Amino acid sequence: MYNKKRKAIFFDIDGTLLASGEGIHESVREALKKVRNHGHQIFIATGRAWCCLPEELQDVELDGLIASAGSDIWFHGQNVYRQSLSPDLIEHTCQILKEMDAVYLLEGFDRIYVSEKAQRILLGKEVLPNDNPELVRWKKYFRQKSNLYPIEEWTPDGEKVPKITFMLFQKEQVEKVKEIMSEHFHVVFFPAAYDDFWNGELISRTADKGTAIQKAAELLHIGIKDTIAFGDSMNDYEMIEKAGCGVVMANGDEYLKTIADRICESVQEDGVVRELERMHLI
Repeated sequence: MYNKKRKAIFFDIDGTLLASGEGIHESVREALKKVRNHGHQIFIATGRAWCCLPEELQDVELDGLIASAGSDIWFHGQNVYRQSLSPDLIEHTCQILKEMDAVYLLEGFDRIYVSEKAQRILLGKEVLPNDNPELVRWKKYFRQKSNLYPIEEWTPDGEKVPKITFMLFQKEQVEKVKEIMSEHFHVVFFPAAYDDFWNGELISRTADKGTAIQKAAELLHIGIKDTIAFGDSMNDYEMIEKAGCGVVMANGDEYLKTIADRICESVQEDGVVRELERMHLI
């Protein structure tokens, strides 16, 4: 029974709480309210930067938030921890990605810096043959927000950058990036519907979602065994592995499922709600 002690429960956003094109279902919102009313604490744990959080979260009551895939931790609206990549590592990584003609973005805490190729695509000056859902999301964001800047404007002594997002267009580059970058980053790739682009993230090896929920548990004065994490993609791997109970969505990455304690229904089927009910948390 999971309701005997206070739990800290961490939810990824995209593919876990937020269904693509559907938003956060009302049944999910109600479930989160019930969990908090029962004395448990609710956290978001997302790969998105603080400045890129979806509007759908504005009316969701939270106890805290983990952003930038673990490098940015907030409790009740107050920032309690931040870690960024070294400027030298950022410059070195950008040079490698530029040589690969990749799309890449430096995801700062408050600003996003966009590579030259990304700028051309986001502005419609360069058109890809397929409808890449990640770029569709960025195009929408680009139209709505004012905190996207050309990468030329980033300086080593300026905006701190905790994470780098990228996209490759040649399959042989996937393994090359893993080989080159794995010393300094968790190299995460996401499943795609097409075989002519590969979306990925470079996440700090010392500040990921796993280390973040550990820090959160310590600040809450609870043991890691009393944490529960819900996720669906490989940037959730360390969190699912670290949590007292790691739950993976049915729509989640197949490899991620191999380390899950539990697998619930898909985000479209309100899997989070059903699993919370089975855990007797609502």
